[in-house]
Amino acid sequence: MDAEAVAAHLGLTVVRWSLSVPEAMRLVDHVAVAERLDPAWRRWAVGHAIGHCVLHPGDDLWIHRRTDRVRAFERDADDFALGLLVDALEAGAEGLVHSWQLARHFGVPEVMVRVQVISARE
Repeated sequence: MDAEAVAAHLGLTVVRWSLSVPEAMRLVDHVAVAERLDPAWRRWAVGHAIGHCVLHPGDDLWIHRRTDRVRAFERDADDFALGLLVDALEAGAEGLVHSWQLARHFGVPEVMVRVQVISARE
């Protein structure tokens, strides 16, 4: 799935920005993605940001500053990104079972595939 095409369909414009700490952040109808990210991390960051838009509409800064749900919201967005970017049916049909295979095939960071699989077991 093309994360940037999904973002565009949702009315979000993805822009590269000189962000030093976060990988991405949502600003009204824009998703600012750190220009330092390689293509796999950029794809993940956009998928993650779309997850926030769909699952947690509203002001990101307000949510981060005034609620205790930040960790849960971040986890939700990562789960969403995995579901958006990694097609389990396609992975099964292709015989992809290792995290590195999934990462390479779907163009996402291997560490995020591993983190999501481990977290799903908990």
